[in-house]
Amino acid sequence: MPFKLLTAPSQRAIVLLALGLTLFYNFTFFSKLFHFALEEDNYFIAISAPFILALIFICVLNFVLLLPSKTFFKILFVALIFIGALSSYFIDTFGTIIDTNMYTNMMQTDSAEVLDLFTTKLLTYLGCASVLSFWILFKAPFSFAHYPREFIQKIVVALLSLLMITGLYMSFSKSYSAFFRNHHELKMYLNPYYPMVSFGKFAYAKIKPKPTFMPIALDATRQSSAKKKLVVFILGETARAHNFALGGYDVPTTPLLGQRTDSVYLPYFASCGTATAISVPCMFSKFGRAEWSDEKAYNENVVDVLARTGVRIIWRDNNSGGDKEIAKRMSDVIQYGGKDFDSVLLQDFQANIDKQYEDTFIVLHQEGSHGPTYFKRYPESFKKFTPTCDTQELDKCSKEQIVNTYNNTILYTDYIVNETINLLKVNEDKYNTTLIYFSDHGESLGENGVYLHGLPYMIAPEDQKHVPALFYFSDKSKYEALHVKANERFSQDNLFHTLLGLFEVKTSEYKPNLDLTH
Repeated sequence: MPFKLLTAPSQRAIVLLALGLTLFYNFTFFSKLFHFALEEDNYFIAISAPFILALIFICVLNFVLLLPSKTFFKILFVALIFIGALSSYFIDTFGTIIDTNMYTNMMQTDSAEVLDLFTTKLLTYLGCASVLSFWILFKAPFSFAHYPREFIQKIVVALLSLLMITGLYMSFSKSYSAFFRNHHELKMYLNPYYPMVSFGKFAYAKIKPKPTFMPIALDATRQSSAKKKLVVFILGETARAHNFALGGYDVPTTPLLGQRTDSVYLPYFASCGTATAISVPCMFSKFGRAEWSDEKAYNENVVDVLARTGVRIIWRDNNSGGDKEIAKRMSDVIQYGGKDFDSVLLQDFQANIDKQYEDTFIVLHQEGSHGPTYFKRYPESFKKFTPTCDTQELDKCSKEQIVNTYNNTILYTDYIVNETINLLKVNEDKYNTTLIYFSDHGESLGENGVYLHGLPYMIAPEDQKHVPALFYFSDKSKYEALHVKANERFSQDNLFHTLLGLFEVKTSEYKPNLDLTH
């Protein structure tokens, strides 16, 4: 590449930005790439990848910056600096992958959750980006040649960069193709490439025409019996099966439920997604995880079907992300927004039951174990496991502190679920009662450098997909039917059909083989 081209003022700026993006914004990408490459003795990949990535950035930036506007040039620089800084904070700190689902999560996040993510480290990232951006916008001595010359420079540099990239790839295509085919998830850590591409896909999905909203199970009928049914579904938040003592965990996180002999714990239960925005709509849908997509949300869900057949619906929501519009068409809905502990979900429980005697479905949506502020999810009296991590800055806590704090959230959930079963038992003279508990998704607590949740399902660790599930029935025959198959593998795909079965709803949408009580 001719040296004179690189010494042109605009090219110096582009090269510096490309090097900055490569060296400072892709720490996680390179740490993973080096790990895989050295593990496979692929030293060429380890040595050449930083050089090739810098060339790719130089090539792309020259094509994007073909316009002669100095203002556009500066604005794009600032945008890349800010996007890269914000993305690298979450990628490097929590192991987050910023894909289209993560943008969906962001759009559905409330202000309290956003504030929980503000840490000294994040403010440092943004502060450095702000200082650099100010310098670029108002102080940097950018100068441009006449446009024809500037245009030719950018085209020549872009093409030469592309030629070098192509030459290197063709010379070692076997090595590169095999490596990135085996580790295709690496592209998800490329910053700011993947966050920007994902945002483009997310924006397109938002502006493209929406599907027509579709009713389902229009043939549904229900035979109401003399003794009414009362079904309570505790929809957990961010609880992972690994930390439930009921499943064999060696810390006593479920002391109350562990003493019960009238409930069934399912040790092999999988979520539909790794984030609330995916799992909650999916689990209430007639579509299983394999079929689920955003467009499927434009269909009625099982709550709609139950309500249309005459089941009374009560929805109490303490999740800061809300009900994800599952209860959108229901009238008896209260949103607490995660501002209280989960015991708020039970405060009007008996009063609601006493209002009317009819088949009733109650959903209690927890704030549960939502991080990174695990310490905010339980009262002081449940601070059993110590020392704890009493800050949202997880990088300032040891692994032991993080796990202890998380375990306290599970201990509190144990209390909430057990208390709900006790409330159901008070009403068993009048009702056939059922309790269902499982979490929407799991959580990572620092294993392999990954925290929180929301990774794409295909590469997410098991802790983000394997969730606890527990059932209680006053009907002993249902208890026995589930108890004998408790060690089989189930998932949130079973909820739609299990609820239809519990309320004896007849419809062509019902699949008996997916009904856990059948």
